[in-house]
Amino acid sequence: MLPVSGPSNMLHGLLSARCAGGWRPLISHLHRRVFPKMLTMTGIGAKRFVSSEIQEKDEQAGESTTATDTGIIHKTEQETLVYFDNVYPRTASLWSPAQWYNLLLTNQSREAVRQKIMRYASPPNNPIRGLELRSSIPVKRDGGVFATFLVPPQHTKAQVNSMIQKNTANESTMPLLSFFTRAAAFPVKGSPWIEDLRRLPTTTVVVNFQGPALTQEEMYSLFRRYGTIIDIYPSPGPGQPSKVRYRSFRGAICAKNCVSGIEIHNTVLHVEYERIKRGHMVNNFFMNHTKIAIPVVIALLSIFAVLIFEPIREFSIEQKITHRYSLSWDNHWIKQVVNFTSSTMSQFKNYWGAEDSSPNHRHLWEERIEKVNDLKMWLEENNNTFVVIRGPRGSGKHELVMQHTLHDRENVLYLDCDKFVKSRTDAKFLRNVANQLGYFPIFPWLNSVTNVLDLMVQGLTGQKSGLSETKEAQFRNILTTSMMSIRRIALKGYKAAAKKAGDTNLKEEDYLQQHPEEKPVIVIDRFTGRAEMNGFIYKELSDWAAMLVQMNVAHVIFLTETVSPNHLLSESLPSQVFKTLILSDASKENSRNYVLSQLHDYLEAQNKEAEAKGGKILQQVYEQEKQQINEIDEVLEPLGGRMLDLQAFVRRVKSGEEPKEALEKMVEQSSEQITQIFLSDKYDPIKSARAWELIEVLSKQQSVAFEEMVFKNLFKAEPETCITELENSGLVTVSRNRGVPHEIAPAKPLFRAAFKSLVEDPELSAILRTRYLLKVVGFETNRIKKWEEELRPLGKSGETKLFKERLNYLSKKIEISSDIINNCEDEIKRLSQGKK
Repeated sequence: MLPVSGPSNMLHGLLSARCAGGWRPLISHLHRRVFPKMLTMTGIGAKRFVSSEIQEKDEQAGESTTATDTGIIHKTEQETLVYFDNVYPRTASLWSPAQWYNLLLTNQSREAVRQKIMRYASPPNNPIRGLELRSSIPVKRDGGVFATFLVPPQHTKAQVNSMIQKNTANESTMPLLSFFTRAAAFPVKGSPWIEDLRRLPTTTVVVNFQGPALTQEEMYSLFRRYGTIIDIYPSPGPGQPSKVRYRSFRGAICAKNCVSGIEIHNTVLHVEYERIKRGHMVNNFFMNHTKIAIPVVIALLSIFAVLIFEPIREFSIEQKITHRYSLSWDNHWIKQVVNFTSSTMSQFKNYWGAEDSSPNHRHLWEERIEKVNDLKMWLEENNNTFVVIRGPRGSGKHELVMQHTLHDRENVLYLDCDKFVKSRTDAKFLRNVANQLGYFPIFPWLNSVTNVLDLMVQGLTGQKSGLSETKEAQFRNILTTSMMSIRRIALKGYKAAAKKAGDTNLKEEDYLQQHPEEKPVIVIDRFTGRAEMNGFIYKELSDWAAMLVQMNVAHVIFLTETVSPNHLLSESLPSQVFKTLILSDASKENSRNYVLSQLHDYLEAQNKEAEAKGGKILQQVYEQEKQQINEIDEVLEPLGGRMLDLQAFVRRVKSGEEPKEALEKMVEQSSEQITQIFLSDKYDPIKSARAWELIEVLSKQQSVAFEEMVFKNLFKAEPETCITELENSGLVTVSRNRGVPHEIAPAKPLFRAAFKSLVEDPELSAILRTRYLLKVVGFETNRIKKWEEELRPLGKSGETKLFKERLNYLSKKIEISSDIINNCEDEIKRLSQGKK
């Protein structure tokens, strides 16, 4: 029988030895001992194995998932284990780009790695005859490979290892890239533990001793061959590890893989990488430098918010002004279609001889048409367009500007100051501002959150973080963003115009001067100049509008009721002369023409509807309504020429009321408004008494001179202030001569009829007069108490001669006030008796 060598010989011996014990022990032994060695000899499969005891436990428990992918490398006596360094790019961190390079750009197949190792170990120019590569186990984390070679019979293991080292050093070196491509081969002296734990390589290895510790000299002699050693930290005591610190990662990696598991002087060395305890950089920075970290984070958040949200907000503001992408009648393209169809229909009507029924001029009074033309001309002149339109409340300022001047203009931004001023909370204020300017997105709830954070930071660091902003600062930021959007709208056609003209040096200022129609129009309505709440908006809007005009990127129109804002506007533009339009009440003739034109259209429409139905009864009704026009002259006298009241009157007549009935209801409504606002007990008593005194005077005459009210008891302390307060409240209007009050008149003509109605109504007048007298009594009583307080110490001084003149003055004042109180009380008695 011929001898059998290799795997066949091993299998034959086992079969002869195990037949007596049964097949189960034989099969178990084959799985544990023989098959792994056979796979090793044939180069098939992985070369990583765990201890036999663990495998036996897995088999007994029926474990399907074993740990055979990691463990210790076994080799026979005829094999040598060599570690090759720098076969793969080393992974410096878990997220290193080298991992992605290994995975995507290099050929990491098993055959490619085996060919590379064989080329290093046995190159064609210096081959090792009979050298056979049995297995290769990559360690990609460390950038190396464990290779098992079968030692040729003609060489010893030491000779093969020496030749492999020399060949690898020569073969892996390239002339230009030797630092990156140079590889090294080291015989593995220990029993390396192959693991896939996330322990990244470091320059320091920790050596644990299973037995007595080695000396520094022994450590140096053992570890120096793998790289330059910077320092050796010996074991501080029994059971404590030593540390070896290399200059490079490659030395530590090779030492760990080649030395771990070696036995010297009955001491087993277990080598591992030092675990570096790295504190989290961001956490440490925050915890140790809060005064610096928080402002830095706030600055980064602000930069992030600007980069992300500011372009969106600027676009939203542009959309609010231009309506280019909105599904409404203000859309640019919808306007183009409407204008085209309107012009086509007007030409068709003109062709058939129809009259032009354009409402732009027909419903305006003659003097308003001229003002509209003046305003349009100012917008076309493009010479620092800063317009102030002043007129009493209800005079039609808004309609004149928005409906008759800017109705066909695309870039218009309308701001209502009342919505800003009447916002009760900061969040509501910011939402109203954002809605009117188109500023989106906005987060008003962040204001409350940042206030809390600011208090927390102040408590921790002793200073404010600056994260929270006041509503004044936020309002200013919104206006600044709006200014950038307005400038972009004004310069939208700048590049195209410069290219068309062939003038590459055309300046933006010259373009804006030549194209005033491209500049947006900013309309700021109800600009009063001061308010109890949020009064800062007037100063901010004034400065913002002045900046827009100075930059020549917009036309600005202010709508105001009084002259008080002029001082604020002059501060913002000290060297600018404002263009001013003053709207007053229309004359009786123009008011009549306006009302008749409105009613004529309504009657014509009713007549056409009646003719279409063919009913004569409707025609008679039409004739009766036409006769009502004769009553208009009588009604317009107390109604006056206030446009808002004229429109309300027309609506009432159209609804079916008689002209006189409509006037009576409007007077009754105004009287109720006056009593609830100015004459109720909730109003300030002294201001209410002053209001009634003016009502009584103005019910008998059109106006009263300011000098007549100066010497009234209720006014003479501060006459101008008292009159101005009633003017701002909307009860009266004051005409001025060079800034000094001249004449006082009702706030609107309808108020005079309401004043007269209140005074001439016996029952109501008695009640209001009694309230007035009681308030006067209270006023004079308080004055007497004040004078008595002054008299008390003077009477106790004993030197009355020294204060004789003052005593006489005070006694006369007390006497006059006492007479007023007596007269008021007598009149109250008469009123009460008359009421009974």
